[in-house]
This record gives sequence, C-alpha cells and structure tokens, in this order.
Amino acid sequence: MADLLSVVVLYSLIFVILLSLGLFGFIVARRLVLGRRDALFEARYLLIEREVLEAIASGDRKMALEVGARYSGQPRTLTPVLVDMLEVIGGENREVLRVIFDRALRERCVRDLGSLFAARRLKAIRLAGLLSSAPEKTLLVELLRDKPIVRLAAVNSLVRFQDRESLALVFKAFEQESCPNVHTYTNILFGAGERTEPFIRDCLAHPPSVEKLRLLINLAAAIPLPSLFREIAGLAGHPEMEVRIAAAKALSRFRLPDSFGILSALAEDPAWQVQAQALKGLGRLKNPEALSLLSRGLHSPNWHVRNNARQGLLDLGPAGLERLRAVSLDRTDRFASDMAAMGLEDLTYRMAG
Repeated sequence: MADLLSVVVLYSLIFVILLSLGLFGFIVARRLVLGRRDALFEARYLLIEREVLEAIASGDRKMALEVGARYSGQPRTLTPVLVDMLEVIGGENREVLRVIFDRALRERCVRDLGSLFAARRLKAIRLAGLLSSAPEKTLLVELLRDKPIVRLAAVNSLVRFQDRESLALVFKAFEQESCPNVHTYTNILFGAGERTEPFIRDCLAHPPSVEKLRLLINLAAAIPLPSLFREIAGLAGHPEMEVRIAAAKALSRFRLPDSFGILSALAEDPAWQVQAQALKGLGRLKNPEALSLLSRGLHSPNWHVRNNARQGLLDLGPAGLERLRAVSLDRTDRFASDMAAMGLEDLTYRMAG
C-alpha cells in the first residue's frame, strides 16, 4: 500500500512539473509571438505611413490610388494609419486620404457599418470622417439608435459633417424616431449652429411630439437662433407647460424687445415654473415697464418665482435696485422682504469682488 501511494505521489509530482513547464512554455511562446506580431505591425505601419505622407506631399491622385491598391489587403494596418492621420490632417490634404480610403477600404467599411458585431461597427465608424456620400451617411444615422457606445461613436463622426445633406439626414431620423435620445441629437445639432435654422423652422411648422418640440426650442435657445423668434413666440400659448417653459427660456435668451409682451403674459401663467422663467427674461430685456411685474413676483408664494424676480430686478438696473430696497424695508411680507434683502446682499458681494 505504501509503494502504491509513493507511485501516485511521484506521478502527481511529475504531472505538476510537466504542467508548470507547459504553462511556462506557453507564456514564453505567446510573448514571442505577440512581440513578433507587434514588431511586424509597427514596421508595416511606419512603411504605410511614409507612403501615405509622400502621396499627401505630392498631391498626386494617381499615387494615392497606387497606395490604396498596394495596401488594400492589409486593412488592419491601413485603417489605424488613416484614422490617426484624420486627427491631424485637414483641408485639401484630406482628399488624398479619401482617395486611398475609396480604393482600399470603402466597401469593407460600409459592410462593417451594418455588421452584427459591435466591435466591427465601432472600427468602421472611426473611419466615418472619410465618408462623403449619402448611402454611408445614412448608415451612420441609423447607428444613432444603436447601443450607447456605438451611438456615441456615431455622434462623434456625424459632428464632423456640417453640410446640408448630412443635417437633412439627421433631422429626418429625428422626425422618424418615436423616442429620440435628447443628448444624442443635441450633441450633433448644437455643433452645426446656425446651419440648423431652416431645419428647425420646418419641424416647428409641423409640430412634433412635446418632447421633440422641447428639444428643438431648447436647441434654438442654446445656439441661439433669434431668427426663429416668430415661430417660438407662437408656441408661448401651447397647452403643455413644458413647451411654454422652453418658449419662455428661448425668448429670454434672444433678448429681443419684441419679446416683452409675450414674456409679460407668461409671467402671469398659471404654472409657477413658467412664471419663474418669464420673470428672468423680463429682467434681461431691461425694460422699465417690467418693474411692476417683477415687484409682484417678489410676493409670490413660490420661492423659485421670488428668486427669479429678485434676479430680474437686479438685471433691470437702478429702478430695480430701488424697488428691492423698498421691499426689503417693508416687513409686511417677510418672504418678499428677505428675498429683496438677499438681492441687495448679492449686489454688495459682486461689487466687492
């Protein structure tokens, strides 16, 4: 029995030693293979980079086509070269990159944009800055409904496109999507600035859902687009409170004298949220006729309304400051008096700073 136990221990020890040697050998071999692969990749990368730079320096389309043809069979190396160059090269030089891309990678990239595998879609999106025709841009827009990491990559690529065709595709997707991701579309459209104006105007002419309407109005306010004053002013009487709040915010940001009458009406809206936003806008207009409305706001039972009335009176100038002093001394309405006093303290701190 003792001999049998010794044999089992011996074979177990041999097995452990062989297993350890095998694992050690595997680790060493794997490192050698990965090191060799990295070295080959680095060598190919530098070679392709040099030839692409030569093509850019020459500006020769034929040379760019030759580079694309030569390395079309090496997409794993050519892709990172083009992506890296996209980050630092702009203007007419990008045309050379586009020629190489068209010749070597376009078909593969378009195919991968519709791949079932997220990793492939992400790699394809990284090259989207070189895509210029409508079919590929349509694929990118469709990815705005993908999982978050893919959607973020698609947004970053679409931000590069500021032409009318690309914006039309984005707005079309926005109109068709039942529950659009607010942050996704805001990130794309805000960067386009004033170029979004005709598209927003078209959307407001055929009012979409309340959520979309809010996004469009807030976008017009953030850019800002005062040219849309008439369209947004027409929404100040919208039955949904959220839309009226957005309209008041936009009109406040535009700071157009014509907004006074509309903001005055919104300052007496049944919803305190609308009142608060309208009072802030009235102060920004610096119209002395707003004094009575702003003063009345100090006596509101809602803190947010009183706070915005205080800020409005500060923005109004000397007349507003005089009214704050008068209300701060009148202890009939303690809440109004305290808010007015806080406004005067804010002014003191600003002047001291």
